[in-house]
Amino acid sequence: MTITLENWATIAQAKQQRNLDSIPVEWRIDPVESVHVMDIPATCGILTPDELKITGTPAQDLVAQTRKGVLKSYDVVLAFAKRAAIAHQLVSRDQ
Repeated sequence: MTITLENWATIAQAKQQRNLDSIPVEWRIDPVESVHVMDIPATCGILTPDELKITGTPAQDLVAQTRKGVLKSYDVVLAFAKRAAIAHQLVSRDQ
């Protein structure tokens, strides 16, 4: 398909919808009005307190905790996947 001036907005909207559809419904955030978005991961209700702690922990500490069995790699990956989905929605929103 050739992108023209007439159809670029339709193509872009379809791609944006496809990206949103790839995020599990339970990981989607409500539209955000605020320009300050730093507190959204902690307030949107998607991340558990443990996941917030994981995503706020330095990588070397996560590796050590995983190696010792304090954390499961699945839980670490899930926490970062959720946080990435939140970030993606925030940077991909309409301006």
